Amino acid sequence: MAIDFEKLGAAGVNVDEALARLMGSRALYERLLVKFLDDANMARLTEAAAADDAEEGFEAAHALKGVCGNLSMTRLYELVSRQCDLFRAGDRAGAFALVPEAKQCYDEVRAVIAES
Repeated sequence: MAIDFEKLGAAGVNVDEALARLMGSRALYERLLVKFLDDANMARLTEAAAADDAEEGFEAAHALKGVCGNLSMTRLYELVSRQCDLFRAGDRAGAFALVPEAKQCYDEVRAVIAES
């Protein structure tokens, strides 16, 4: 298995930053990326948006933010960080309005990982 790191970069992932965090271990990074495919937080966020559940939406966005930060999924990290800020400010509508864009970015990253 070999994940195309160039495509991952085009999907908004800072591969160099992630590899630096993991002491250059491409194998470890690939294992972590494959584990990301099982992460349920985007599904939780989407369901929370459909139910207009700000508490669950914040929890899902916050958890996803942590995962994305650790894996240097920069574009997605920035989106869910904005969502967290909006939830904290009490702007549930603004936070949930970002779900389609976050889901699109999430799907792009997942597609690159799943190709391998």
